[in-house]
Amino acid sequence: MNPMRTLYAVGTCALAATLLAGAPRTSWFEARTTGAQTLTLRGDAEFGTVLSTDEPGPFVLTLGATSSRGAVVFTIRNGLRPEPGIYDLADSFGVVQGLVVTGSPTRPRGAFHARAGTLTITRSSPDFISGRFRIDAVGFEATSPTDEDRQLAVRGAFTASPAR
Repeated sequence: MNPMRTLYAVGTCALAATLLAGAPRTSWFEARTTGAQTLTLRGDAEFGTVLSTDEPGPFVLTLGATSSRGAVVFTIRNGLRPEPGIYDLADSFGVVQGLVVTGSPTRPRGAFHARAGTLTITRSSPDFISGRFRIDAVGFEATSPTDEDRQLAVRGAFTASPAR
């Protein structure tokens, strides 16, 4: 093969790979948990406003709704899409609330609500939201639902698309 063609082909492939690596994936999330359960959570990410008959409902960011390992759900009570910034999860009656459900939708293994942490929105538009989060949660595992003091720490990142 001609050395110039080879160099051109390699350069073109390298440029294409660089551009693809920099392009945001349309919808994904990944998180790691420690504490009551040690897991790696992965899946799709989507957002939207809950429909209500009399007024706008809350804005919901759902990470991994159909994942077999678990999901993270952020609810924004005022119904507005979050702008870039850091949102505190410490107040259970605050603007942003967090919930972590481990296991699949048909076989949940545990439910944990955020008692501290942050949701950091790095980019926000009607077409996508991206960011990262840190959650310190407390809840229960399905094997012992009366023990509601199990602790779970979750750290992750996401890029979400509008719900379909």
